[in-house]
Amino acid sequence: FVGCAGAFDDRQKKVSRAIVSILRAAEVSFAILGEEETCTGDAARRLGNEYLFQMQAQASVETLKRHGVRKILVQCPHCLNTIKNELPQFGGSYEVVHHAELIARLVAEGRLAPGAAEGMGEVTFHDPCYLARWNGITEAPREALAAAGVALKEMPRNRREGFCCGAGGG
Repeated sequence: FVGCAGAFDDRQKKVSRAIVSILRAAEVSFAILGEEETCTGDAARRLGNEYLFQMQAQASVETLKRHGVRKILVQCPHCLNTIKNELPQFGGSYEVVHHAELIARLVAEGRLAPGAAEGMGEVTFHDPCYLARWNGITEAPREALAAAGVALKEMPRNRREGFCCGAGGG
């Protein structure tokens, strides 16, 4: 699931392309919805437009059902949260995996051997609230970074206690 950011934001487009390269390198079979993919409605719900959210959620579930989708790979924590925890209210139940979880698993299985991240120095990883606080995914991003040779420097507030506004993107 490319998501709005992965499709429209120039920096996130690079992430989308990198994920495709990783999937191909690890020989993972995948498909994308392309132009049939629409917004999950996360932003609409967070900003209080429940009607628009419900329309977008129902449309997403219908499209995913039409294609027989059972497992969804996401890069956006907001998409992860909405697809995993809110689309079931509309009849959509899927196994939802964040790309950091898949990368960590592929490395652990020996299916992916990432190159060393040369010259990066220390990196601080900011735990997105919808990844860590809301969905408990804290170690996979760190494992993926470590596998690439990244030296991680933790912020005082991290994992489920990460520093964010708590507004959910609204």
